[in-house]
This record gives sequence, structure tokens and C-alpha cells, in this order.
Amino acid sequence: MKGQINVILALVLALIVALLAVANVEQVTIHYLVGETRLPLIIVILGSAVLGGLVVGMLGWVRLFSLRRQVKALQKEQEAWTAAKGMNDQSTAVSQERDA
Repeated sequence: MKGQINVILALVLALIVALLAVANVEQVTIHYLVGETRLPLIIVILGSAVLGGLVVGMLGWVRLFSLRRQVKALQKEQEAWTAAKGMNDQSTAVSQERDA
């Protein structure tokens, strides 16, 4: 359900960006550090939206890899803890058998 909501939200935002881009077709001057250029505003809007999406996607990708690494470390820690607990339970059972 959450994935469907995200897809619908993404489509609505894409539609808004497309409508803004189509409504703004006049030429604009873009000033860079080393020069300037004239482009249609539609290209500037769509390019900005694409670059923004790429930046957000890359940040999400970095976060995903960080969380995966954290999950692997926690799984190893859990396995070590479970193994240690299992050894402790076995030694407790052996000592209880000796006492009986």
C-alpha cells in the first residue's frame, strides 16, 4: 500500500513539474561562474527536477548501503550472542545433571 502511495505521489509531482515546464517556454539567461548561456526555461525546469531526483536517489542509495552494513553487523553480533548463550545453556545443563 505504501509503495502505491509513493508511486501516485511521484506521478502527481511529475505532472506538476511538466505543467510548469510547458507553461514556461521563454528563453532565460543562466549565469555560471565562467560564463553564461541562454536556454528555454522548460529545459532549466526539467533539468533541475532531474538533477534533484538524482541527488535524492544517490543520498537514499548511500543510506541504504549504510543500513545494510549495519544490519549485517547486528546479525553477526546476534549469531555470536546466540552461540555464546547456547554454550552457556549447555554448561548449565551439564552442571545440573552432575548435581542430580
